[in-house]
Amino acid sequence: MFLNHLSLNNYRNFRREQIHPGQKFNIIWGNNAQGKTNLLEAIYLLSNLKSFRTSKQEDLLLKGENQANISAEIHQKGIFHQLSLGLEPHDKICRIDGKKPENTGVFLGLLKTVLFAPEEVGLIKAFPAGRRALLDRAIFFTKPDYLNLARDYQRQLKQRNRLLKEKYDERGLKPWTEGLIKNGARLRRARIEYLKRIRPFIKETYSSICLGAEEIDIQYPDQDYQNLEEQLEREFNGVAERESRYQQTLAGPHRDDVQFMLQGLPLRSFGSQGQHRSSVLAFKCAQVIDLEQQTGEPPILLLDDLSSELDSGRRRAFFDFVQQREGQVFLTTTDITLLKDSIGTSAREFHLEAGSVVEKHEK
Repeated sequence: MFLNHLSLNNYRNFRREQIHPGQKFNIIWGNNAQGKTNLLEAIYLLSNLKSFRTSKQEDLLLKGENQANISAEIHQKGIFHQLSLGLEPHDKICRIDGKKPENTGVFLGLLKTVLFAPEEVGLIKAFPAGRRALLDRAIFFTKPDYLNLARDYQRQLKQRNRLLKEKYDERGLKPWTEGLIKNGARLRRARIEYLKRIRPFIKETYSSICLGAEEIDIQYPDQDYQNLEEQLEREFNGVAERESRYQQTLAGPHRDDVQFMLQGLPLRSFGSQGQHRSSVLAFKCAQVIDLEQQTGEPPILLLDDLSSELDSGRRRAFFDFVQQREGQVFLTTTDITLLKDSIGTSAREFHLEAGSVVEKHEK
């Protein structure tokens, strides 16, 4: 899978720009606040239909405009597709090859990306919700129906919490509790299965990045995998009295945590910034490997300001890993020399200045 062409119209600080990226490394460089991350965000939007930086859609429009468009030609399994995403303050309009898809899930399944952004490093020490979201986004790309499952669970959770606040009796809560138990067990099963698949890849890539000096692992709460519904039912029974008092649902996968472990200890409790960065990057690398194995094609890797996130040794080790794999890569940086020294191979270069893109050619 690769992106063959990208066009931006009235998007962020881009009036009308386009790029033709290469099929391997693409370096987007320039000073701060010129639009480098905006360009990565545009690709991410075509893949996820939401930004990794803002929940306000009006932020995506060029100042003074009420419409924007991101379009791309992608190559997937030997076939070229045209993707188009129209953006308005309160609406999105998706098109595949000029036609509206039956549902957004069809659009979401076409372009697969894996993003590393500096903001994600903070997830290691942040609240559990961020780590759950990191895991759930990764699962979706290999299990498209997971999105609908997660939405159904959240809908049932919202309704059950509303009933708890209105102090309904057990009979009124029962159908919503049963729904959460059924869908909650399916969510947990998907998370357990995914982590079981990628755990060896996380350990392998982290060991490569830190040159074998440390060992990482990722843990999900111990679950009775064969009897997840029965376990959830016991959890709900155990918190019934507290739920009545606090008026919210206190059992279920929406309260589970995903823990990164380093040398057998929780990474969030100690560890350097470099170790935190490397652990998130190892998770992303594991996601890339798994996606390639599950779908038959490598996803597009989006790396935002990686050169400032890793020391020189870890950076070289990471790019050694990337070079051994197929797949298109987009990187942003303020210092192109650092990246070119680390990549050690030809890359297509795009210089950004005030929302204007110029491709640089070797002399």
